[in-house]
Formats: sequence, structure tokens, C-alpha cells
Amino acid sequence: MNTNRFIATLVVVLSLAGFVCPVSAQTADCHIRGRVAVDALQGKNIAVLDMATGEPLAATKIKDSTFAFDIVVTKPFVAMLKTDPQNGNARSYYFLNIIAEPGDIYADLVTDSLSGTPLNDRCCQFSKHCREEVNVINAYYQQMNSEAQASSSDNEELELKASRRLDELINYVKAAYVENKDNALGAFAMDMLLEFEGVDYESALALLEDAAPVVTNYLPLKQKLAKMERVSHTAVGKNFIDLDLTDYKTGRPTKLSKVIKDKVALIDFWASWCGPCRREIPNIAKIHEKYNSKDFVVVSLNVWDKPEAQAKAIKDLKMTWTQLTDPTRNATETYGVDGIPQILLIDKDGKIIARDLRGEEMEAAVKKALGK
Repeated sequence: MNTNRFIATLVVVLSLAGFVCPVSAQTADCHIRGRVAVDALQGKNIAVLDMATGEPLAATKIKDSTFAFDIVVTKPFVAMLKTDPQNGNARSYYFLNIIAEPGDIYADLVTDSLSGTPLNDRCCQFSKHCREEVNVINAYYQQMNSEAQASSSDNEELELKASRRLDELINYVKAAYVENKDNALGAFAMDMLLEFEGVDYESALALLEDAAPVVTNYLPLKQKLAKMERVSHTAVGKNFIDLDLTDYKTGRPTKLSKVIKDKVALIDFWASWCGPCRREIPNIAKIHEKYNSKDFVVVSLNVWDKPEAQAKAIKDLKMTWTQLTDPTRNATETYGVDGIPQILLIDKDGKIIARDLRGEEMEAAVKKALGK
């Protein structure tokens, strides 16, 4: 399990927690009041989104750092408060997930505070506990990575503490889901549970088998499950799925199957702008130089990139091996890739034998696959 990557992702999930309610001609029973103390957002819109669809239900202006919505809720559901971007960057918005239910709800999008109704109070307590635990786990890893921490035995003890604390957090989140899978809080808990790499697609489906629609219809959860399903189809032990790609050298259409037929293949999903991708190129170059043969091929599959940037990177980094391009995003969709580099290894029979390879483990996996 890549613990550092999980912790970073979970911090993001915790900061995104949010839920809201629709406007109708009926008397409003959900009263949302809040604050966004950001100068650049004064006079801009804030909207309530239905997180089963991602669609906005209502919008209003932020005035004197405050906003208010009065909406009707027939049954509690997950929603999001989301501001307009505060500048030209489309990602520079604030948002907070809430649970839309009858009552008076207060939300502060800068401090991520939420209160006022039973489910929102519980949601706030749940998020606070998870955030505190993540901070403790992060502190252990920061100690391990500090120069002052020279003793290997001390590091082993810290890693053990971090691992135990992480297990406790996983159990806490799972218990929260089980206790709330009949209400909107269960959607948030299950969404967070899927951030743990120990929960695979089949296990997630089993957990969701008797969950309420408010949980199973939660859009971020559905999106994660869709990705997990794609990853399950291209997991270690599964046969590779063929792709329609473009040969960088000739500019002509080609198929992945044609390039890797009857070979052990190391395939690197990369982009020119990706720092971690570029840092792996010397390792890939070394493997290409050492093992290139009729039985082995290295393939760099460029994704999410601009042709001119790809061309410059290939030249600057001296990438002399097979270069393919996917301008359609089909490759990353098919293989459930939402972060790069994604480096996988396929054997001569077309079976995926490794994913998420990095550094020295790449060569070790290639040597084993080639029987060297």
C-alpha cells in the first residue's frame, strides 16, 4: 500500500466533504446559512449542487462574506456548496459538502465547519476525528523522514505506530459507514473508505449491497466505483485490453496488441508536463538499453499532453524506444488511470503481471518476467 499517496488523497477527500437541498414552491424547511470570508469572492455566486447528479439546485450572491439558501427537502441527501472561481483559474473555488435535511444549517467554507442539524453535527464530528487521525499519522511519517531521525529501530517503531493508527482509522471509517448506510452520512463514509487501497471493487460492491439509495446515488462514490471497475478489469492477473493508438514516429494509427505481440512489455503512461514521469525516464532508458530484444519491448504511451510538448520532451530526454500517443483519453479510461506515471508490465501471453512500478522495482520485475 502506498501510504503517503493515500494520506495525501484522504486529506483532499476530507477537505471536500459536502451535501445540500432543492428549491420548490413548497414551504422551505432547510435553511442554510454560511460564511465565505474571501475578498475575491465577494459579489460572486455560490450554488447548491445535488451530489446525486452534480447539477446545481439554486444559486445566490455572496454578500459581506455571507450567503443564505431556503430550500425544500423531502428526504435528507448529500449536497455541495460551491462558489464561483475566485480568479481566472477554474479550480480556484471553495466548496463544502453538507447533508441537506430539515432544520437550520450553518457552514463556513473557509474553516470547513458544519453544524445545526443531527446528521450535519455527526458529519462534522466524523470529519474532525478523521482529520485528527490523519494529522497524527502524517506526523509519524514526517518524523521518519526527518534528518534527525537516524536510528532504524526508531523508524521501525514509528512505522509500526503509523500502521496501527491507520488500521484503527480504517476500522473507524468502516464502522461509521455500517452504522449510517441507511442515511446520507453513509455516503460520505463509504466515499472515504474507498480511498483505502485495501478495499477492492468486489468488496465495495458487497458493502453497498443493502445501502440506501442516498448512498449508492452519491456521485463521487459512483465515479470512484466506475474507476475501480475499470481497474479491476486491468488488474494484475488479467489479460491486457487492446487500445487504438497513434504511432508517434509515423503518425499512423496502430494497436497496442501489434506493438507488444509475443513480447514482455513495459508500458509507461506519461506526459511531458509530469515531473514524476520525467524522473522515471532515466530508469526506463536504462531498462531499454539493457534488455531490448525480440522478446522485450518498452512502450511510452503519451496521455493528456500537447503534441509539441511531447515532441520536445522525447528529444530532450532522448527517448529512443517505442513511442505511442493517445489523444482520446480512451487508454487512461480503459486502464482506470487517474494519475501518472502509471507503469505496468505485461508478459508474452498478454497477462498483466505488475502495475504501479517505480524505480528499481521496474528492473527487478522485468528480469523476473524474462527469466534472467
